[in-house]
Amino acid sequence: MDGNMKMIRLRSRAGSPFMWGICGLVLLGMAGCSSLPSMRMPSPSMPSLSMTSAPLQLDIAANPAPGQIVHARRPIVLHVARYTAAGPAATSGKIGEISATVSDMLGTELHVPDVSGTVTAAMAKQLSASGFQTVVSGGKAAAGSTEFEVSGVIKEFRMNIAGRDEVSIVVETTLRDGRNSAILWSGVVTEKVDRFAGVAGNTRNSITRYLSNALAKVSAKTRDAISESIMQTYPELFQQAAPARQSAPGVTVLVAPPQQAPASQAVVGPGMTGRVAIATTPSRAKVYMADVYYGLSPLKLELEPGIYTLHFKLDGFKTATEKVSVRKGETTELEIRLQGPSMTR
Repeated sequence: MDGNMKMIRLRSRAGSPFMWGICGLVLLGMAGCSSLPSMRMPSPSMPSLSMTSAPLQLDIAANPAPGQIVHARRPIVLHVARYTAAGPAATSGKIGEISATVSDMLGTELHVPDVSGTVTAAMAKQLSASGFQTVVSGGKAAAGSTEFEVSGVIKEFRMNIAGRDEVSIVVETTLRDGRNSAILWSGVVTEKVDRFAGVAGNTRNSITRYLSNALAKVSAKTRDAISESIMQTYPELFQQAAPARQSAPGVTVLVAPPQQAPASQAVVGPGMTGRVAIATTPSRAKVYMADVYYGLSPLKLELEPGIYTLHFKLDGFKTATEKVSVRKGETTELEIRLQGPSMTR
């Protein structure tokens, strides 16, 4: 019995230094690893220093449905004045904060270089896509120099990148009659949306697309309201019937279009328009008015009284230009002889 106890004590004493040695080696190894910078894992919240945080460049898609495209009897020109912006976006271009990881962007602020120009371009693009001719300038058009004028104020243009991405765009637009500066329509279009970016997180492209889509919705709703207002006020300008008035989500109407045209612009009825009978030699020349194609000659057009400039194009011949006066209730005949490249009058 005593012999066995001695053997156990001897093994215990022999094992103690060995165990302490193993523990010491483990501790030294852990200390050594913690002191090597090459073993540290990069923080997922730290983007590469080669990434930039340049301002966002927005590009909206203008794709009106067939029913949203106007078919005018003649070109209708809209003067789109530069929208004015309020808040920090008006001066610095800052539209919001970044408080969540964006894989290819540095910084904590979101910027759009020219908010006023961006919104103005979006409105003009939508109106042009729906069939209007647009002229964009920085200020108010002179009275009588254009048929209709579009202007507005950007009340809010904001995007924040956080746990949920938030976009808020609020734009007030006014449509005026260019003949007398009367307000035909005024309203505020609001688009407020948010989303969870998902497990993959945000990138510059995903942020740009999300903001561009929101602006496209605002400009499209504004376009539809302007188109409906012009068609309801002056139905004689269009080949299609004016759409019924209807409310749209996110659109607050401040001034509704009048029920009928102003007394100074009475609705054109039978006998109140004029006609132009066009013939060319050779025939089948393309007929344009204000860069709008009207058909092949011979051609008859029904127009409001006034003076119009027509262009005639045919392959192998010089482009011809002619002014014509349209008188109420009368038909004006116009004959054009096209000249070849080597011909003279």
